[in-house]
Amino acid sequence: MFKNILLATDGSRLCNESVKAAIALAKSCGSRLVGLSVAGNLRALSIPEVSVGVDLQQSDEAGRAKALASIAMITEMAREQGVDCTVQVAQGGRPYEEIMRVAEREHCDAIFMASKARSTLGRMLMGSQTQKVLARSKVPVLVFR
Repeated sequence: MFKNILLATDGSRLCNESVKAAIALAKSCGSRLVGLSVAGNLRALSIPEVSVGVDLQQSDEAGRAKALASIAMITEMAREQGVDCTVQVAQGGRPYEEIMRVAEREHCDAIFMASKARSTLGRMLMGSQTQKVLARSKVPVLVFR
């Protein structure tokens, strides 16, 4: 079915729950898993007037630490289940672009990601990364809720 599955996570509780499902899918298909966490780049998104008093370097470091913890969890759980897995952290202000870039580079034939069940208005206001990947992906996107 799928040979290479990209598992995108942001370290949220829902994403952490989705890791189990993605690993189970990869195991049942005999697939390789590519774990990815995108550490946000606040400098890329900052507006000088809004970011006054915000330590962007400290925020970026905290985001990277969270991303590293997420991929460490994926590595451990995949190892326990005997699933071939590589992991990586990407840095960028637009996570959906990084997800799609890594999926293409790693020749993934599916993307697995979690999504909170938000209203249409909520998705528009919050800018759902999952929605953006769904709209632009050339490979199937499996959404965990």
